[in-house]
Amino acid sequence: MRRFTLRLAAIFFILCGTAFAAPTADDTSIPAVLRDWRAWVLKDAEYRACPFLATQMQPDASGYLCAWPGRLTLNAGAQSASFSVHWRVDAPSWIELPGDEEHWPQGVTLNGQRAPVLAHEGAPALYLQPGSYEIAGAIPWTSRPQSLRVPASIGLVALNIDGKAVAPVQREGDEITLGRAEVETAQADSLELHVFRKLDDGVPAELETQLHLTASGQAREEMLGPTLPAGFEAIALEGDWPARLDNDGRLHVQVQPGSATLTLRARALAPLADAVARVPAAPWPKQEIWSYAPDSRLRVTSASAAVAIDPRQAQVPEAWTALPAFALGDGDKLTIEQRSRGLAPDEANRLTLQREAWLNFDGGGWYARDFVRGSMVQGWRFDIAAPYTLERAEGPGTRGREALLVTRGANAELSGVEWRTPAVDLAAGSRIVGAGAMPAAGWQERFDHIDTTLHFPFGYRLLGAPGADHVAGSWMSRWTLLDVFIAAIVALAAGRLLGIVGAIAAAAYLILGYQERDSPLWSLLFVLALAL
Repeated sequence: MRRFTLRLAAIFFILCGTAFAAPTADDTSIPAVLRDWRAWVLKDAEYRACPFLATQMQPDASGYLCAWPGRLTLNAGAQSASFSVHWRVDAPSWIELPGDEEHWPQGVTLNGQRAPVLAHEGAPALYLQPGSYEIAGAIPWTSRPQSLRVPASIGLVALNIDGKAVAPVQREGDEITLGRAEVETAQADSLELHVFRKLDDGVPAELETQLHLTASGQAREEMLGPTLPAGFEAIALEGDWPARLDNDGRLHVQVQPGSATLTLRARALAPLADAVARVPAAPWPKQEIWSYAPDSRLRVTSASAAVAIDPRQAQVPEAWTALPAFALGDGDKLTIEQRSRGLAPDEANRLTLQREAWLNFDGGGWYARDFVRGSMVQGWRFDIAAPYTLERAEGPGTRGREALLVTRGANAELSGVEWRTPAVDLAAGSRIVGAGAMPAAGWQERFDHIDTTLHFPFGYRLLGAPGADHVAGSWMSRWTLLDVFIAAIVALAAGRLLGIVGAIAAAAYLILGYQERDSPLWSLLFVLALAL
């Protein structure tokens, strides 16, 4: 039983690992003893055998391209329209057809055989098994509509109205214009491409490639690439036009007249010390623009190449303008120099502490309410040490502030909470036993600023807070140089009149009562002056 369980686990990890990579044409990568289990593991997940998706970045079925259309030929006349299109299906899929509920396709054939058209999400569609299909049909109408719905998944459309070719096709979303389209002289096919790459240092390093395309002429399918340099593997593809990525890294794009941006994300297969540009044939530009984003939390690095350029003049994406940029031709190298690992010397948590503390009526302890705010780049835990004991903590949540789990720290004297976001907004309540000396923070973090307010019951006063930059309201902070001078004059006068005993008694009185409201200070000084 144990061997059977381990075998099933091995099947799951092997097949899931191959599913997230580019699909393979056979099962040679799966051990022979596990191949019979492939269908069981992929039950309800047949989409994982499909090619790598374009336009989405989801790990579910929406993240895979299981059906790929060819060119749709649409012939519109006064009484009807006929259409034909080729579809390649890699997993059971719904295939949408031209038309809608008002203009329903009729006489639809699938590889020459009649096929029933079903309604799927309010649109005519066929449910097809894996295979290659030629689909044809007709859409009758009493009068030709101004526009006809064509699924957005079909990017290439050859339109003929009353036997005349229409180019370019006027399309807005899912609607193609029929009634008012004008026949224009076909423009020459052209494609302008700009390539921008951003290399993010990390584990693993990630490469984001943006392809800015401008096309004219007929809608068509273009093949670009290989799109990635050596040592990188694609993980996500999205963009404005339908596109798919082959196993060899070539990108198939259904271009249309206009402009679009495709974004391809990839991960490095090994730790990077350099990256070498690989420039394919035209229409790929002879130079690519590379930007480099270091991660100082991981290591301190710098990038260099033969040609450094101004990011703004190179028209890199707006979010990358603060990063260093380089122009790389075919075979040019972007070198990454590692200066140190870990955080840079100036990288540390930047935190502030705002505290309010209340002394118990019996003077036996304190209750403190702390607000810790700032940014965190390391540690990811807040611990408070004795004599503090953390009793409660709150942090921001989806529904306002939420309670956090208070746990014991590395030793019995520490208690604290885990923190997992760079932005810090922690509210905590702690208990302090004893009313004597109290540590300024208690937290095992360095703070840029600490602001503490103490509340005392009647009969208590703060003597002093040594080490603080500014203290207001304590007994020591109320003494000024003028107060010391006046107290000294009074004590000297009492000593002159009453001797050493009088001086000591006057000094004791002044120390205890000088800062008390309405104490007879000036009266005492006046009496002593008259007595002298």
